[in-house]
Formats: sequence, structure tokens, C-alpha cells
Amino acid sequence: MTYDRSYHPSMSPYTNGGERKYLCASERERFIKALPVLTNPKDRTYCECILMTGCRASEALGLTALHIDAEEGAIIIRSLKKRNKTHFRAVPVPRSFIERLDEVHHIRKSRAMPGGGRDCPLWTFSRTTGWLRMKEVMKAAGLSGVKATSKGLRHSYGVNCALNHVPTVAIKRFLGHSSLQTSEVYLDFAHAEDDRKIVRRLWG
Repeated sequence: MTYDRSYHPSMSPYTNGGERKYLCASERERFIKALPVLTNPKDRTYCECILMTGCRASEALGLTALHIDAEEGAIIIRSLKKRNKTHFRAVPVPRSFIERLDEVHHIRKSRAMPGGGRDCPLWTFSRTTGWLRMKEVMKAAGLSGVKATSKGLRHSYGVNCALNHVPTVAIKRFLGHSSLQTSEVYLDFAHAEDDRKIVRRLWG
């Protein structure tokens, strides 16, 4: 059976009314510039983690020092939608972000602790608090609507991957999708820049 996106409206990066659910490139830049509105560095790294990995808010709150792999330059995330199966995925992130996590959360020191310190969550606040922190940054960036959420950053990650021609199987792996069909909603964005060039030629 041919896959039809119309059967999965909740997976679409647009609402039923046509509103974008994701942050575009310029909006991501505004989000990054607005991060200093959060005075607590741990609040900032929480928002950055979702931006850098596209993980779900609940997945971010489950991260500990053991999940930060400095040698590989990746964050190991437990996928929460794998139908009761324990599954981890490694999402590469910039080395600069790994260093920032170490500076703020003392990752290397915590990993070396023989006790349970390395198993403590990096962020000890609730999902509600995380939602409030995210909203604070979005507001400072002048962003609102359905895209101005953690889910909006997650969609933005998928769109950005597609725009940079990341293979669909890799998008599935990075976002922890249980089905390749879920990742395929971003395929239309893979040719977005080519489409813009074509239209510019028409205008010119």
C-alpha cells in the first residue's frame, strides 16, 4: 500500500488550518539569541538540548551524566515511544555543546563518581517548569502559536535535517521514530531550496 500522509494528519509539520508547527531557520536564530533571558544556566542547557537533538521534553528530563558521551560527541537518549521496549539512540551534537554541558552540569566529575551521582538527572524540574522555561525564551524571541513549543523545536530539527539532505533513515534514528513513515513527513523539505531557485528564475 502506498504511504499517504493524509492518513496521518497529526504527523504533519502543519496544522489542519495550514499553520506551521516548526521554527524556520531565522526563527531558530531568534530563539538562540533569546536564550540569555534565562538567567539560570541549567534552564538554558535544557532548552538548548531540545534544540540540538530534537528530543522530546520528557526524554531530555531523563538524561543523566552517563548519557553524555564526550568521546563520541553525542547524547544518548532513551526513546520513549518504542512500545515498551528499552531503546537508546545516539544523537551527535557540536563539541561546544558537550563542553557547555560539562561546564554547567559537571559531567566529567559526575561520571567519575562511584556512587549514584552520575545517575542523577541533569534537570530536576518538572515538565511543567520545562514548558514555562521554553515559553519564556519563545516569548523573548517574539515567537508564538503552535510552533513556539518544545514540539516546535523537534519539528524544526526534522525539517532542518531534510533541508540538509540527511537520509530519512538517519532522521528516523535521530528523532527516535518507531516507523520510517513518521520520518517521511519531512521529505518534502529536502527539495525546498531547489524549489526556491526555480521560482527565483521564474521571477527573474
